[in-house]
Amino acid sequence: MRNQGLRAILLPSLLALAAAAGRSQITGSPHDFSGSSWNGSGEICIVCHTPHRADTSAQGAPLWNHSVTTATFTLYSSPTMKVQPEQPRGVTRLCLSCHDGTVALDSFSGMTGNTFISGNALVGTDLSDDHPVSVKWKHQNSLPSCRNCHDVHGNMYSSPLPFYDGYVECATCHDVHNGTPGNGHLLRMTMAGSQLCLHCHGK
Repeated sequence: MRNQGLRAILLPSLLALAAAAGRSQITGSPHDFSGSSWNGSGEICIVCHTPHRADTSAQGAPLWNHSVTTATFTLYSSPTMKVQPEQPRGVTRLCLSCHDGTVALDSFSGMTGNTFISGNALVGTDLSDDHPVSVKWKHQNSLPSCRNCHDVHGNMYSSPLPFYDGYVECATCHDVHNGTPGNGHLLRMTMAGSQLCLHCHGK
């Protein structure tokens, strides 16, 4: 009886630890801004999230704390696409709230900052040469196996490349909290042998 009680206490704890170990860690990742000079708080999460007075209108992220871009973007376009991208929405708009260069990195917690993103991390507002985002998935390409896209019949896939309300977004391929170690660019899958591309674009 005592062993059963101990199991009842330990099992959930072990499962929680295993789940935490499987998740990517933002500490030490490119999005760990705790040591950035423009982040006076020294906190990691506060640049994007806050437990108090969060922006509840921001779609795609819980407890949002960063100013959101209002830019209009030049979109990717191709005659071979069955569905054209929409103006960035949801989680993609949140990503672009730093990466489009129109909103300062230190514009969070209701403050207007003056430190803007630069270098390779600056995507800008011209998305015409980037992989399309905020595009509704409607079987753009035929795939060799239903299991490549659907975990369970009728459900959009969630692993390893998630959709967001049925849309391909930045976070479909990139894990903002660190990606998979060794993949680079916060990618969820490796680009070796174009594995990430071929997951959706099976030939």
